[in-house]
Amino acid sequence: MTTNELSLSRARTAPRYPHPGSSTAIGSNVAYRLGKLKDLGLLHGVWLDCGCANGGYTEALVAWGAKKVIGVDPEQSRIDEANARKQTNDEKITRLGDAVEYHCCTDNFPLPDSSIDAALLNEVLEHVADEAATLHEIRRVLRPGGHLVVMSPNRWFPFEGHGMRLLGRDFGFPIPLLPWLPSSWTARTMAARNYWPHELRNIVAAAGFEIQKVDYVLPVFELYQWLPASVISAYRRLMPQIEKTPLRKFGVSTLIVATRPLNS
Repeated sequence: MTTNELSLSRARTAPRYPHPGSSTAIGSNVAYRLGKLKDLGLLHGVWLDCGCANGGYTEALVAWGAKKVIGVDPEQSRIDEANARKQTNDEKITRLGDAVEYHCCTDNFPLPDSSIDAALLNEVLEHVADEAATLHEIRRVLRPGGHLVVMSPNRWFPFEGHGMRLLGRDFGFPIPLLPWLPSSWTARTMAARNYWPHELRNIVAAAGFEIQKVDYVLPVFELYQWLPASVISAYRRLMPQIEKTPLRKFGVSTLIVATRPLNS
């Protein structure tokens, strides 16, 4: 499938009410998600945090081992917020110094070709206007052999976390079973895309990346505490065991790790 064909096929199921989404850099969610990348030995070198919001993951990537992280986001207000935090007296943030920088942009990153070692799209691809264009631009700035990490909504998870709009009314909470309905129906009500795991894999592969790993990200129930606190606590203790079972397939997001081919 060509880049244009990919864009057209996805446009048919693009969400009718798109919005840029909110940051997922919340407490234990950061440690859990970056822990997966650390276990894969990826947290080093220069990273691009694509769709960085207010910089929560950008800063965390440096704290977890990256040499430098460049955050980009299309919302100037979010970039302003991220830069403002760098000017505070918070020792944890100010000591990052030049290891973190931010730019407001869409798909034209202010970076030379083959200039970064890894890129993160953390709950971002489902919000962009053109998935193929975004992935193509990441491929341009990624060095050959460099890694792309994508985490995006998994349609096996039985709730749509972005809510929906129906009959002119916004429902800003997770909607049960919506991801399991045909996308030709649900796209008319949704604010963001969601993907079957094989679909997300194919989109990344069609953009010229070599797939290294397909995995799942479990919910940590921090933002939406649907269960009693004691049950959530027990669940979090069991997460390492759940990760080893087929139940992980029902995680809130799919994790794709891919590389730019060495000969490209």
